[in-house]
Amino acid sequence: MMTDGLMALGALGLILLGMEWMTLGLKKAAGNNLVTGLQRWTGKPLHGLLIGTGATVAVQSSTAVTVTTIGFVNANLLSLRNAAYVIYGSNVGTSFTGWFVALVGLQFKIDALALPLIGIGILLKSFVKQRSWQGSGQGLAGFGLMFLGIGLLKDSFDAAFVNIEFGWLVDIGWLGLLLAVVIGALLTTVMQASAAVIALVITAVASGVVPLSLGAAFVIGSNLGTTSTAILSALAATAKAKRLAMLHVIFNVITAVVALMLLQPLLWLLLWLQQLLFDVHHAAFSLALFHTLFNVLGVLLMWPISDRLVLWLNGRFRREPSDRLRMLDQSSLAIPALALKTLTMEQQHVLQQFCRLAGSMDHKPMEQSVLDELRQSQRTIARFSSQLGQQPLQSAESDLLNALAKSQLRVELLLQMLPQLEHRFEHDRAGIRLEAEFWRQLAALDLPAGTGQISALYREISRWRTAEKQQLVAPAQLSAALHSGHGGEWLLRLAELRRFDHHLTKAMLGVAQIQQYYERQQEAVSTATEIGELDAS
Repeated sequence: MMTDGLMALGALGLILLGMEWMTLGLKKAAGNNLVTGLQRWTGKPLHGLLIGTGATVAVQSSTAVTVTTIGFVNANLLSLRNAAYVIYGSNVGTSFTGWFVALVGLQFKIDALALPLIGIGILLKSFVKQRSWQGSGQGLAGFGLMFLGIGLLKDSFDAAFVNIEFGWLVDIGWLGLLLAVVIGALLTTVMQASAAVIALVITAVASGVVPLSLGAAFVIGSNLGTTSTAILSALAATAKAKRLAMLHVIFNVITAVVALMLLQPLLWLLLWLQQLLFDVHHAAFSLALFHTLFNVLGVLLMWPISDRLVLWLNGRFRREPSDRLRMLDQSSLAIPALALKTLTMEQQHVLQQFCRLAGSMDHKPMEQSVLDELRQSQRTIARFSSQLGQQPLQSAESDLLNALAKSQLRVELLLQMLPQLEHRFEHDRAGIRLEAEFWRQLAALDLPAGTGQISALYREISRWRTAEKQQLVAPAQLSAALHSGHGGEWLLRLAELRRFDHHLTKAMLGVAQIQQYYERQQEAVSTATEIGELDAS
């Protein structure tokens, strides 16, 4: 029995490893399609629900979909209301893992299915250069490892746990069911993979080790356990991320409570549906069907109250440190395309705050506290960029990150130059009025739409200062300036202003051009979608 127990532990490890590979590979294969799909198709509640479901089935990870959705909410690309329906859909999408296990993992000879998947997947991952194919290969290998683990787990249950009675939990009534819910939640929290727990429970129910009603309680607990990831990721996250995490918790708790109260009617319903759909009674099918019904029930419960819940959540978590960035969230590093996009938007935000600060120097002293906040924000951006650089990136993403790093270096240089510039003009603020107007205009630009205006504004300020310099170095003016002792000072000021404007313009253009890249991508997706709709019609 000890040997069979150890085999069960190893089988569980294979399932966890397979699911990790499957998720990483499918996310790599999906690439920007996951990001653009969520952004493009979540405008209506039903669309958000379907996209959340489909994306979770595609990448086999509700966490990846939730993290991506949080990133969009942080970046103001998706409202909390629309994100709510994506979260509901991602919960429904998790139930498809149960169907994979019930329909494939337990119905076929595992060796005949799993080993070829592993072999094909490893070959694709090792020998094909295209990132999407490598991701598909890793996903296939993950599927194979998961199914191999399920087969070994079923064998170990048949051998080691067949004589263990779990029926006593059912015999003690509601207390036993509550205990099963707690165990399911704890298992999911510890393993950080609800799909692995679902596979474990379905295998145990199919082997006859665990009664169906108890397995249903484990599934309810597993869904509750997924909230631990949301809670942990939101502890140090932005207010918007906390609101979405709280919505996730509320959805799961309400669904779990109602499903537990209606457990027996739901079991009767699923047995009737199973007989109607499959004309056969199979415990694995029953539990997979219960998982789907359970999550659909949650959507039906939340749909009427969703708008009021979102309105209430928008009033929560309003107090945040003033130096906290608006969009960056550590959890978004799991989706490099999203992390890079939000990082770029955050750098643009810091740059425009910097321009507003500089633009006020022609009529008042620089606010040191604001400058300190900008420096802190820039350090956070640099740290986040470094962490993003350690993730596996596509070549296009690496190029964009390198371009962004150049802009970040210029911003750090500008943060050092601004106090020196302020010191130069502290007794003659009128002398900086032309540049201050230029900086205020940069701060007010709507990027990336106003990208072309950046260069135009820079050329205009350069012409003004070049004309002023030419007047200053004209023989008559130069003689008078040298005689007064101020000519050298003015030439130095002009040189510093020109250098400052040059780095500021380059930094703004770098960020704006990355934003344009994402705009073009989005337009390409929209155009392809419209063409597809026309062809279909």
